[in-house]
Amino acid sequence: MDYFIIQDIYHKRMKEDYERGLIITNPIYKPFFEWKFYGASVDSLTKQMCYKIMDEAQRELEKLDLKHPNGIKHLLEESTVDDVWRPYKGYGDDCYLYSYLTGIENEITTILLIKHG
Repeated sequence: MDYFIIQDIYHKRMKEDYERGLIITNPIYKPFFEWKFYGASVDSLTKQMCYKIMDEAQRELEKLDLKHPNGIKHLLEESTVDDVWRPYKGYGDDCYLYSYLTGIENEITTILLIKHG
C-alpha cells in the first residue's frame, strides 16, 4: 500500500465529483471545499463553521449507515492502489459519498484540534 498514491487518487476523484455536482451539493460544505481545493485560508473555517460541517457530515453518515446496515463491516479493510474505495464497498453506490463524508469529518476534527484546541 502506498498511502500517498491512494491519497492522491482519492482527492482527485473527490474534487472531480464535487466540481461535477455529483457529491455533497449541500452548501454547508462549500467553505471546506474552498479550503481543500481552491486555496482559501484555513482561517476561513471558523470554529462555528467547523462544528456545523462536522454535524452535517455525521447526520449524513448516520443516514447512510441506516441505508446500508452491513456497510460498516468492511471499514477496517485497507485501501489499495487498485481499489481505493475497498473499505467502503459495503455502501454500494454510496461508497464514494460515504468515503468523502468520512474524510471531511476527519479533516474538520483535525482542524478543530489544531486551530481551536
